[in-house]
Amino acid sequence: MTRLKIACVVLTSVILAGCNRAAQELPPNVLATQVAATLTAAPTLPSSITPPPSPTTLPSATQAVPPTETPTETPTPGGSPSPTPPPLAPDDPRTGLNLAAPDYTDNFSLAYKWVGPDDPGSATNETESGRLSATDNKADGYIWWSTTDQQAGDSYAEVSATVGTCSGKDAAGFSVRVNGSSFDQAYALEFSCEGSFRLRRFISNAAPEILIEWTASPEITQGPNVTNRMGLLAKSSELYVFANGKLIGQVEDTSYASGTFGLYASAVDSATLTVTFDDFAAWYP
Repeated sequence: MTRLKIACVVLTSVILAGCNRAAQELPPNVLATQVAATLTAAPTLPSSITPPPSPTTLPSATQAVPPTETPTETPTPGGSPSPTPPPLAPDDPRTGLNLAAPDYTDNFSLAYKWVGPDDPGSATNETESGRLSATDNKADGYIWWSTTDQQAGDSYAEVSATVGTCSGKDAAGFSVRVNGSSFDQAYALEFSCEGSFRLRRFISNAAPEILIEWTASPEITQGPNVTNRMGLLAKSSELYVFANGKLIGQVEDTSYASGTFGLYASAVDSATLTVTFDDFAAWYP
């Protein structure tokens, strides 16, 4: 099995890491790990390496004249968690969670809460103006994600992702249970510019495994300069994918049980891609 090129930077004062993961197979002996006392720029990928294609709710009315009801707010694409979400259906896997009251929120106001690469030749992830801006500067099949110290074991998490100029399979990425000595293992969800999603399992020193292949969903807002609310529920071995509050996919995998979260941009059909993340929220069963 061929190895992947991995580069990772760690802020040692807290348990934070920003990881560079290759989404495609590479020639052997190209593993590299960098550990620094402070956040440093991720190394530029060698020009000699060219990755091959990837293997890749019911109202009641008992009166003759029912009283006027206050409309229930529902999640909107890109919005923060609704203050008055509708009641969950009995078969909703999130049943039991109070979606109006997250256990943890992050408005990206702290510069080093999320740590990731800062290299114009590969990727730049930076926190500014209360948002996390992730830019994939090269459409070479590599993924560079930022991670945080917040735990993502059994959890439901959402984040608003706004893509800039994009096309095709250019995608916003959201990972859970990021783990491993180089923070190179995770379940990674992507929403593409064309309105489809996929879920993969990243593995150290191996090509990622596809858990859900690219699948079109009407719940994902298509196009450039749009915002989608990405959601992932990890409950034991079950993984559920949500788009703008709607369940769109489900799969089972027992590989990872704990870790942190990750955010990234993935340029595929454009030379570069920028994704802006906002209003991160997490609930713990």
